[in-house]
Amino acid sequence: MFKHLVVCSACALMLIYMQAFVGAAEPPKAQEGPIVTLIEVQGNRRIETATILAKIKTKEGTVFSPSVIKDDIKVLYQLGHFEDVQVKTEGFENGLKVIFLVKEKPLIREISFEGNDAITTEKIKEGLTLLPRTAFNLQIIQENAEKIRLKYQDEGYYDAIVVPVITELRGGDRNVLFHIEEGEKVKLTDIIITGNKALTADEIKKPLKTQEHWFFSFLGRSGTLRTEELREDIETIKNLYYNKGYIQVQVDEPIIEPKTYTKRVSFFSSKKVTITDKSELVVRINIREGDQYRVGSLKFKGNTTISNSALDKEIKLRPGDVFSREVLKQDVGRIIDLYDGIAKPFANVVPLFDIHPETKTVDINIDIQEGGEVRIGRINISGNSKTRDKVIRREMRLSEGDLYSKKALKRSYDRINNLNFFESVDIVPERRPQEPVMDLDVKVKEKMTGTLSVGGGYSSVDRLVGIVEVTQGNLGGRGQVLKLKTQWGGRHKLLMASFMEPYLFDEPIWGRWDVYRQSQTYDGYTITSDGAAFAVGKSFDEFLSGSIRYGLDQSQTTSITVNPIPYVLLQQLRFYGTALTTSSLTATLTRDSRDFYLDPKMGSRNTAFVQYAGGPLGGDPEFIKSVADSAWYFPVVWDTVFMARGRIGYVETLSEKPIPVSDRFFVGGAGTVRGFRYGTAGPVDSAGNRVGGNKELIFNFEYNFPVVPAARLKGFFFFDAGRGFDDNALAHDPHFGDDPTSISLRELRLSWGFGFSWLSPIGPLRFEWGYIIHKLPTDQPSVFDFNIGTVF
Repeated sequence: MFKHLVVCSACALMLIYMQAFVGAAEPPKAQEGPIVTLIEVQGNRRIETATILAKIKTKEGTVFSPSVIKDDIKVLYQLGHFEDVQVKTEGFENGLKVIFLVKEKPLIREISFEGNDAITTEKIKEGLTLLPRTAFNLQIIQENAEKIRLKYQDEGYYDAIVVPVITELRGGDRNVLFHIEEGEKVKLTDIIITGNKALTADEIKKPLKTQEHWFFSFLGRSGTLRTEELREDIETIKNLYYNKGYIQVQVDEPIIEPKTYTKRVSFFSSKKVTITDKSELVVRINIREGDQYRVGSLKFKGNTTISNSALDKEIKLRPGDVFSREVLKQDVGRIIDLYDGIAKPFANVVPLFDIHPETKTVDINIDIQEGGEVRIGRINISGNSKTRDKVIRREMRLSEGDLYSKKALKRSYDRINNLNFFESVDIVPERRPQEPVMDLDVKVKEKMTGTLSVGGGYSSVDRLVGIVEVTQGNLGGRGQVLKLKTQWGGRHKLLMASFMEPYLFDEPIWGRWDVYRQSQTYDGYTITSDGAAFAVGKSFDEFLSGSIRYGLDQSQTTSITVNPIPYVLLQQLRFYGTALTTSSLTATLTRDSRDFYLDPKMGSRNTAFVQYAGGPLGGDPEFIKSVADSAWYFPVVWDTVFMARGRIGYVETLSEKPIPVSDRFFVGGAGTVRGFRYGTAGPVDSAGNRVGGNKELIFNFEYNFPVVPAARLKGFFFFDAGRGFDDNALAHDPHFGDDPTSISLRELRLSWGFGFSWLSPIGPLRFEWGYIIHKLPTDQPSVFDFNIGTVF
């Protein structure tokens, strides 16, 4: 007879094997061990037996193995459903019966909360991973209690206490009650830095996640204290000093205490008392800076493919310079990029330090392990339930089988992100073990691509102007764009529909149709136009593209009330009458290297177009019009960006026929020179009517900076300079110099202003106030513009 044993380890199972066959009549012949003839599972109530049998490696008909049993026990524990797993064996039909004895974890029946007044139960539940009808797990319960506590810290309840109370029910299941003591709401009013000499307190506090309470705190999380963020801030402070050469800096543990005030007992008494305000917190951080170190020597080793001289060109940190961890990090990054450029993305570049306290220097030895070439394997796309794979794949700058390139990988990210179809884009490279192959996992999270934009502006002359735009930016998941737009106001009305296919016939050629009706009121007359246009474009390389557009426009001049009639309109009526048909062809060349079109931080957009009207194309007017536009974006410091833009335009008639009013340049207003009303930064006639020019020159400079980064609220200042010019001697402008017909830098009109942009939960908002420099009596003091967008 076999002896019965219950075992919990591989050693005990081996003992079963030895005891089972002691005293057997015949010794085993070629068999390695007993055969498993039956497997049973006992003790399971909720978890199906078939599920357990599918997870274990021990199978009926196989040789019994203690090591496999040990792995099976581990696998069953990892399922998270069992608090105890044991194995029992019995002799059965010339072999072994293996019995898995499991004890299931109790279930959580109910989860409740008490003591929460400041935060609703629904908001507390957001983000929690603990759910009813799941297995009881004390660690997960503690983790969720901590999540609740952090929610309270985000709301300013720094002293909140969250205690899970567990009640055992009949049958062994559990109820979980989170008992919450909210405490008093507090705000962080002061961060006090001591011991600092090399850096000012403001320089230290600016990059910290923990910020003091201020006027705009309600838009973000400044003024609230989170202990884990404070720990991160300590490392931020150390890095600030490491970048200034203080490599031995020490930052003491922060001291958190209520704010105290000292005040007189009374107006007539000099005696003072100290008052503690528990609703305000103060954080004290003491710094011990140490000595400043400079770079001693800098050497390379391990490099065979790239020479020392080539590596040295990428190094900005030189012997004698103050040591900076950030500059060294950038140097290492540039060396890695060098190897990435020769398809060696796994080159390992490690700086090693030799510190000399007596001379206050650091010798740097850069150790390089070059590795080999790597090619792209599979490109896997996930998360796109609506968008078709090919829409994403065609934006990839890497294909399967290509040599790996970090530059191409970043450009792929930029192109997919610029589609504006996704909330997030993540491209994760995964190297195959033991192979020089890199798979790419492209993970996207789709967002609603239908947008409803509402915007407008107001001035005392043009009154309220409104814009409504409905766009479906990813029609049918094909990447096609359908747009409907209407604009109305005191002077301009527009109704437009357009459709764009970004890849005609699955080739990098885009096509676009536009149909529109617009009405523009000038000084004393209105021009209404009906038109249609078709355009095709092609990308020539990663940044350069070109397009050809044909447009047919029929306009009608109505509501002429001005007297005398402006000379530009008088000429148009004399040659064309009140009806005018324009047939034109426009060629455009664009180079766009911006990192993100909606909020660029670097790169540029340079475009030029030439429009030809009349001649063999037909229509009434004959002219040629050209515009060149260039905008550059430069990252500065602390996530700020400087933008510089210039635009020059010229239109000239090709016959004795005049240039239509609608094709002239009206400089002034949003998009040209802010702070001016539409067209007032250009020629006017003797009666003061805006007549537009046949030339324009515009410069825009803007500096934007984060105000509340967590809320994505930015501020900006701008300076604009520009003007419209005209060759016609009838143009009259009292601000012109001797020659009103030629472009002159000294004759440009100037303005400045400021504003805020906010990527709010309801969409992007932008507010601008513009003011004229050297204002004329006919100028309006200021102009305010705003824009609002939302998503449906």
